[in-house]
Amino acid sequence: MNDAQLITWLNAAGFTAPPIQPDERIAHATTPLMHAARPGNLEVVQALLTRGANPSLLNADGNGALWFACYADSEPCAQALIAAGAPLDTQNVNGATTLIYCASAGKTPLVQLLLAAGANDSLATLDDFTALGLAANPECLRLLKAARKARHG
Repeated sequence: MNDAQLITWLNAAGFTAPPIQPDERIAHATTPLMHAARPGNLEVVQALLTRGANPSLLNADGNGALWFACYADSEPCAQALIAAGAPLDTQNVNGATTLIYCASAGKTPLVQLLLAAGANDSLATLDDFTALGLAANPECLRLLKAARKARHG
């Protein structure tokens, strides 16, 4: 994606460009990277990362681009964000991590991806629920039990 295409995308999404400001914030402290990850737009995610977008930034709810890539069920976006250094274990305003969200939504391939990347499966929400406690399907449950067993021996 060239600069002109990215500027067109940014303007359509409500961001100010030019110049390209990869970490600009709009409503709810949303960055372009978060906005691109939410529908799983890998082309824009990669273009923003190439131009220095910070994958560690969080919105007003404490969710980052990785959360939105997982919301979109976009393994390619999640992989790109993880490779770029997106934090795996940030906890949002409810204490939920991306792993907890994915487990509770039954997003088995993303649970597997996050665990393989090193996500911490022992973190809990404000209500003291872990990813294991919220696993929505047997596959997620199996993956999380295996991760716990590997961690505790």
